[in-house]
Amino acid sequence: MSEAPALHSRRPLTLRFNIPISKTREFWDSLRAGRFVTTKCTSCGKVSFPPQSDCPECMGSGFEWVDLGRDATLVTFTQVMVAPASFSADGSYTIAIAELGGGVRALAWLEGVRAEDASPGMKLKVEARTSPDGSPYYVFVRA
Repeated sequence: MSEAPALHSRRPLTLRFNIPISKTREFWDSLRAGRFVTTKCTSCGKVSFPPQSDCPECMGSGFEWVDLGRDATLVTFTQVMVAPASFSADGSYTIAIAELGGGVRALAWLEGVRAEDASPGMKLKVEARTSPDGSPYYVFVRA
């Protein structure tokens, strides 16, 4: 007679990360004010998104903040039908990659646009939001 394998019951798992933001605080403060900014290396001119404290191109640590504006163009998207546990209460949703000023690309939820109505080249806007816990975030919406 074989013995049944020992199993642990499934249970919810909550992870909370404390992410240091001292070098990117300007991004979060600007987002709260409705502006969408990122970093530009003062050595080589590389514009990076998300904001970086060190340049991924030349490894320089000097940077300035540049405004990306709020205009974006949809590059690609996918509809998530089976959400990970941390988003299971949200139902299905659409994630998009859009191109902003200077060729910078960003990833965000696409809100207010059905997946069947989305198409590459569609004009979008970046909108700042605040989560129930007070954290700022951004989404794409139809322009």
